[in-house]
Amino acid sequence: MRSISIIGAGAVGSSIALALFKSGIKPVAIFSENGKSSALLAKKIKAKQFGSANQIALLSDIIFISVPDDRISDVVENISNIPGSLRGKTFIHTSGALTSDELSALAKRGASIGSMHPLQTFAKKGNRTSLKNVWCAVEGDLTAVNVAKSLARTMGAKYFPVAKKNKSMYHIAAVFASNYQVTLFSVVEQLALEIGIPKHQVWKIFRPLVTQTLQNVITSSAAEALTGPIARGDYRTITKHLKELETSRTMEHLIPLYSTLGIETAKLAKRKK
Repeated sequence: MRSISIIGAGAVGSSIALALFKSGIKPVAIFSENGKSSALLAKKIKAKQFGSANQIALLSDIIFISVPDDRISDVVENISNIPGSLRGKTFIHTSGALTSDELSALAKRGASIGSMHPLQTFAKKGNRTSLKNVWCAVEGDLTAVNVAKSLARTMGAKYFPVAKKNKSMYHIAAVFASNYQVTLFSVVEQLALEIGIPKHQVWKIFRPLVTQTLQNVITSSAAEALTGPIARGDYRTITKHLKELETSRTMEHLIPLYSTLGIETAKLAKRKK
């Protein structure tokens, strides 16, 4: 395996670095604008900490760019100013929303470019999430894609291709699968607290429903897993729900969300039939 370095020591960069280290591949260097986080990560994996992204690009063959989306262009601009060719180097960013086009300035200098997005939620606390059996969306030029696939296998992850034109739609699906699920769980918490369920008991009570629903979707499909008033055509109950929210002083803000989800659920119920 060629030498690997990582630019960015946040939750994703740290998870990749630690997964590689655990698999027997030690990244040679780490860089982040937050020197404290890169120093801590470098110490954990016995790597060097460098003061600039340019140094890492010169030192390594494979460079992960694992920084916030709005900082990728800054990293690329800095590296693209390095004198000489970047031929033989592979740059891979880990954004879920952006394509390898963000690295096109490096491709013009001879580098291979791609993206590899681990389809997983990365909690900031603890700063590490296992990549074992996590699926990674990969795209880019042939060399970069092959490198990404090889590294995914090395880390115990899996991979699937995403066409560049479909990257945004892929990321929308990820947002619904994770971020908006959390938002819906927040609504459950609001309603549970409203009816007097103690905060520490909310998920003890609702967890079996949530976990069984997910299991039903996984083992069959979303349409087959659908239950509830819309699935059984109980529009009287739905009307009652809307009136309840309308008369509530604290929950009426949920009416648009309930209605929008109701429309999509009705479409899903038709597919079930």
